[in-house]
Amino acid sequence: MQIRRMLVAISGAVIDPDVVSLAATIARPTKAEIRIVHVIEVPWNLALDAVLETALERGEALLSAAAKVAQSTGVKVEIELLQAREAAAAIVDTARERRSDLIILGMPYRRRLGKVYIGRTVQSVYTRARCAVLAYRQEEPS
Repeated sequence: MQIRRMLVAISGAVIDPDVVSLAATIARPTKAEIRIVHVIEVPWNLALDAVLETALERGEALLSAAAKVAQSTGVKVEIELLQAREAAAAIVDTARERRSDLIILGMPYRRRLGKVYIGRTVQSVYTRARCAVLAYRQEEPS
Protein backbone atom coordinates (compact mmCIF):
# COMPACT_ATOMS: atom_id res chain seq x y z
CA MET A 1 0.00 0.00 0.00
CA GLN A 2 1.41 3.37 -1.03
CA ILE A 3 0.57 6.02 1.57
CA ARG A 4 0.47 9.51 0.12
CA ARG A 5 -1.81 11.29 2.61
CA MET A 6 -2.56 10.48 6.18
CA LEU A 7 -4.83 11.95 8.80
CA VAL A 8 -3.69 11.84 12.41
CA ALA A 9 -6.35 12.47 15.05
CA ILE A 10 -5.21 13.63 18.47
CA SER A 11 -7.39 13.88 21.54
CA GLY A 12 -5.20 15.27 24.28
CA ALA A 13 -4.25 11.82 25.57
CA VAL A 14 -0.77 11.15 26.93
CA ILE A 15 -0.01 9.00 23.88
CA ASP A 16 -0.54 11.81 21.35
CA PRO A 17 3.24 12.43 20.95
CA ASP A 18 3.76 8.71 20.28
CA VAL A 19 0.98 8.73 17.66
CA VAL A 20 2.52 11.74 15.91
CA SER A 21 5.98 10.15 15.99
CA LEU A 22 4.57 6.93 14.52
CA ALA A 23 2.89 8.89 11.73
CA ALA A 24 6.17 10.67 10.99
CA THR A 25 8.00 7.34 10.83
CA ILE A 26 5.45 5.96 8.38
CA ALA A 27 5.41 9.15 6.28
CA ARG A 28 9.15 9.77 6.02
CA PRO A 29 10.12 7.11 3.39
CA THR A 30 7.43 8.18 0.91
CA LYS A 31 7.24 11.86 1.92
CA ALA A 32 3.54 11.39 2.63
CA GLU A 33 1.47 14.40 3.62
CA ILE A 34 0.35 14.47 7.25
CA ARG A 35 -2.65 16.42 8.51
CA ILE A 36 -3.10 16.43 12.28
CA VAL A 37 -6.61 17.18 13.52
CA HIS A 38 -8.22 17.72 16.88
CA VAL A 39 -12.01 17.62 17.12
CA ILE A 40 -14.00 19.65 19.61
CA GLU A 41 -17.28 17.87 20.23
CA VAL A 42 -20.04 20.48 20.49
CA PRO A 43 -22.94 19.58 22.80
CA TRP A 44 -26.35 19.24 21.13
CA ASN A 45 -27.79 22.09 23.18
CA LEU A 46 -25.39 24.57 21.53
CA ALA A 47 -25.10 25.78 17.96
CA LEU A 48 -22.50 23.85 15.97
CA ASP A 49 -20.51 27.04 15.39
CA ALA A 50 -20.65 28.07 19.06
CA VAL A 51 -17.46 29.66 20.35
CA LEU A 52 -16.15 27.34 23.06
CA GLU A 53 -13.24 29.47 24.21
CA THR A 54 -11.67 26.99 26.66
CA ALA A 55 -11.95 24.08 24.22
CA LEU A 56 -10.54 26.19 21.40
CA GLU A 57 -7.52 27.24 23.47
CA ARG A 58 -6.90 23.64 24.55
CA GLY A 59 -7.25 22.37 20.98
CA GLU A 60 -4.84 24.97 19.62
CA ALA A 61 -2.31 24.09 22.33
CA LEU A 62 -2.63 20.36 21.55
CA LEU A 63 -2.14 20.95 17.83
CA SER A 64 0.83 23.23 18.45
CA ALA A 65 2.48 20.60 20.64
CA ALA A 66 1.81 17.89 18.04
CA ALA A 67 3.32 20.06 15.29
CA LYS A 68 6.45 20.52 17.42
CA VAL A 69 6.78 16.75 17.87
CA ALA A 70 6.47 16.24 14.11
CA GLN A 71 8.97 19.01 13.35
CA SER A 72 11.46 17.43 15.76
CA THR A 73 11.37 14.33 13.55
CA GLY A 74 11.98 16.41 10.44
CA VAL A 75 8.50 15.97 8.98
CA LYS A 76 6.23 18.84 7.94
CA VAL A 77 2.60 18.67 8.95
CA GLU A 78 -0.58 20.64 8.53
CA ILE A 79 -2.84 21.12 11.54
CA GLU A 80 -6.58 21.66 11.72
CA LEU A 81 -9.00 22.28 14.58
CA LEU A 82 -12.50 20.96 13.88
CA GLN A 83 -15.85 21.37 15.62
CA ALA A 84 -18.46 18.66 15.25
CA ARG A 85 -21.22 16.86 17.10
CA GLU A 86 -19.25 13.62 16.97
CA ALA A 87 -15.47 13.28 16.70
CA ALA A 88 -15.55 10.06 14.68
CA ALA A 89 -17.80 11.53 12.00
CA ALA A 90 -15.54 14.58 11.67
CA ILE A 91 -12.44 12.38 11.40
CA VAL A 92 -13.97 10.09 8.77
CA ASP A 93 -15.43 12.99 6.77
CA THR A 94 -12.14 14.90 6.82
CA ALA A 95 -10.22 11.80 5.74
CA ARG A 96 -12.66 11.31 2.85
CA GLU A 97 -12.49 15.00 1.80
CA ARG A 98 -8.68 14.95 1.90
CA ARG A 99 -8.51 11.57 0.15
CA SER A 100 -6.42 10.15 2.98
CA ASP A 101 -4.92 6.71 2.55
CA LEU A 102 -4.55 6.15 6.29
CA ILE A 103 -6.09 7.41 9.52
CA ILE A 104 -4.00 7.06 12.67
CA LEU A 105 -5.47 7.49 16.14
CA GLY A 106 -4.33 6.81 19.65
CA MET A 107 -5.95 4.59 22.24
CA PRO A 108 -4.97 5.22 25.84
CA TYR A 109 -4.77 1.98 27.81
CA ARG A 110 -8.05 1.63 29.73
CA ARG A 111 -9.81 -1.24 31.41
CA ARG A 112 -13.51 -1.54 32.20
CA LEU A 113 -15.01 -4.52 33.94
CA GLY A 114 -11.69 -6.35 33.68
CA LYS A 115 -11.37 -5.97 29.89
CA VAL A 116 -9.37 -3.61 27.72
CA TYR A 117 -11.74 -0.84 26.67
CA ILE A 118 -11.82 0.60 23.17
CA GLY A 119 -13.53 4.00 23.10
CA ARG A 120 -16.52 4.85 20.93
CA THR A 121 -14.52 7.17 18.67
CA VAL A 122 -11.98 4.49 17.73
CA GLN A 123 -14.74 1.92 17.18
CA SER A 124 -16.75 4.28 15.03
CA VAL A 125 -13.77 5.37 12.90
CA TYR A 126 -12.86 1.70 12.33
CA THR A 127 -16.32 0.81 11.12
CA ARG A 128 -17.04 3.94 9.05
CA ALA A 129 -13.75 4.88 7.40
CA ARG A 130 -13.19 3.94 3.76
CA CYS A 131 -9.40 4.08 4.06
CA ALA A 132 -7.04 2.07 6.23
CA VAL A 133 -7.15 2.80 9.97
CA LEU A 134 -4.34 2.28 12.44
CA ALA A 135 -5.04 2.57 16.17
CA TYR A 136 -1.95 2.86 18.33
CA ARG A 137 -2.79 1.46 21.75
CA GLN A 138 -0.76 2.59 24.73
CA GLU A 139 1.10 -0.20 26.47
CA GLU A 140 -0.29 -1.60 29.70
CA PRO A 141 1.07 0.30 32.70
CA SER A 142 3.49 -1.78 34.76
